Amino acid sequence: MLITARELDCQHIWNAHAASARKAGVRNEIVDALRDRKELPALAADEAAVIQYGREFFRTHRVSRGAFQSALEQFGRQGVVELGLVMGNYSLLALLINSFDTDLPADRTEPLLPVS
Repeated sequence: MLITARELDCQHIWNAHAASARKAGVRNEIVDALRDRKELPALAADEAAVIQYGREFFRTHRVSRGAFQSALEQFGRQGVVELGLVMGNYSLLALLINSFDTDLPADRTEPLLPVS
């Protein structure tokens, strides 16, 4: 969800999931680097597979054999299908949400995505 939110610049999805990602064990430095589009720290193989897969998909509309194979090794065939479905579902939501001019909740805890 964070990769989709960041790649599609969706403040609402980012705001809704960044804090819960941190609570679920995604390291702060990874969340912050994704948010700020900075160099990522050293990643576990599963983290690297998800980030590479998502970035390639959203940036090129394709996934290279290498990124696909890395995801397949980490998550199996069913897991890669589910990864693609989650990213696809959240991309639909991100595009819909981004088409509305809405305010973020006043009680948000995460900084805004830097969007140009």
